[in-house]
Amino acid sequence: MTASSFPIQMPDDSSLPKAEMGEAVQLGRNLVLNTQKFAKAYVGNGLNCSSCHLNGGTVAGAAPFVGLWGVFPEYRSRTAAMGSLQARINDCFQRSMNGKALPHDSVEMNAMLSYIWWLSKDVPTGMSLNGRGFKPVKSDQAPDLAHGLKVYAEKCASCHGDKGEGQQLPDGGYLFPALWGDRSFNIGAGMARLNNAAAFVKANMPLGQGGTLSDQEAVDVAAFFTTQKRPDYAEKSKDWSKGGKPKDARY
Repeated sequence: MTASSFPIQMPDDSSLPKAEMGEAVQLGRNLVLNTQKFAKAYVGNGLNCSSCHLNGGTVAGAAPFVGLWGVFPEYRSRTAAMGSLQARINDCFQRSMNGKALPHDSVEMNAMLSYIWWLSKDVPTGMSLNGRGFKPVKSDQAPDLAHGLKVYAEKCASCHGDKGEGQQLPDGGYLFPALWGDRSFNIGAGMARLNNAAAFVKANMPLGQGGTLSDQEAVDVAAFFTTQKRPDYAEKSKDWSKGGKPKDARY
């Protein structure tokens, strides 16, 4: 079975390990679904891991965690180095969460690793599943920010707010994440890149209606919200030190 045909399969909860390992897996799942509560000290904005890794990292085309356990270490041109799964998790905390790295031996890091291990337990080691990355969106036209604003107002603002501020809950958490501003991801995040954002939007947005936007609509609305003001990334000068910088990088 090839990587492109191997399905993303969710383990049944009945397969949760017993005792301490099971507790770690469940903490990892809670941390992913409600990072604001379970890893508050390491988060610098209003996002949860599940803001991008939908349904706890189990959705194809929405950066799933399923299968990740067996594909790291992995080379990344952005860091110009072989990176561990711990380093990849911390990339998200420092960029997408605009926060701080988890200590590699922390309870939170080990819980996330345990959860990813459990999600990946039925996937052969080394197999990168279909649906792991983002399916490229094709467009022959240059992004149209004015049209992107129109699409945003019609399709996105009801959840993410007229000013991209998201929908905040009474406890301070977020029902829907901020797409720009101080409470959103910083310019170093993968979602700050046009191609990633357009592919995510095309596959998953509006929530529950993924695939209903045209490729051009996805590109235009992604171009609109990724170019809005958002936090800087202090370590950006170290990225792509050996080349390979993508054209849609924000810096």
